[in-house]
Amino acid sequence: MAFSSVNKTLLIFILSSLAVIGIESILQMAYAAEGGETVIRRVVIWDLFYRMMIAAFMVGAVVQGLNAYICWHNRESNPRWKKISNTGGKI
Repeated sequence: MAFSSVNKTLLIFILSSLAVIGIESILQMAYAAEGGETVIRRVVIWDLFYRMMIAAFMVGAVVQGLNAYICWHNRESNPRWKKISNTGGKI
C-alpha cells in the first residue's frame, strides 16, 4: 500500500513529536538529579504516566466524538440521504 505525501508528513510529525516528548522527559529527570534535589523516580514515572493517560483520554474523546458525529450525520433517516423517486411513486 502506497502512502500519500500527506500521510507520510503526518506520520513523521507524530513520531517526531513522540520522540521529542520522550527525550524531554529523560533530560528533565537527568537535570533534576544534578541540581541537588532528590528525585523520587517512582513519583516521576507515575507523573509521566498520568500525563500520557490524560493525553490518551483527550485523543480518545476527540476520536469518539468525531465517530459519533459521522454516524449521526450519515444516518439513514437523514433527509439528505433519502432517495427521491421520479417514477410516479414506484421504486
